[in-house]
Amino acid sequence: MDILNVTRDYADCRSGGAVTEPNGGTWVSAIALYLGATEPVNGSWIQALCAAEGVTAPVNDSWVQALAESYGITEPLNGTWWFAIADHWCNGGPTPPPSFIWNLNTRQWNLEPRTWS
Repeated sequence: MDILNVTRDYADCRSGGAVTEPNGGTWVSAIALYLGATEPVNGSWIQALCAAEGVTAPVNDSWVQALAESYGITEPLNGTWWFAIADHWCNGGPTPPPSFIWNLNTRQWNLEPRTWS
């Protein structure tokens, strides 16, 4: 992975190689467009990307951290959330927890990061 361009690596790996250039001006806009966004949200492509991935609110005032956490990533890698996100998609980094199935949970409700299915 190219530490200087992890957003490019993320877009490439997240799209399975379909995103090959910074469509819309940036790699973030390119992957957002690929995932179905049609325009920036509140003037922000990262918010549009988050919306396309089902993320509705920032974490610690950061949309990038919110995106990372939606993938099950709990901490930055090499000092950045973007590097952790790219690692997740390109190198099989942390995976989101499995779906939450009724009556098979062994954790307390307030400590459970998984969603019900």
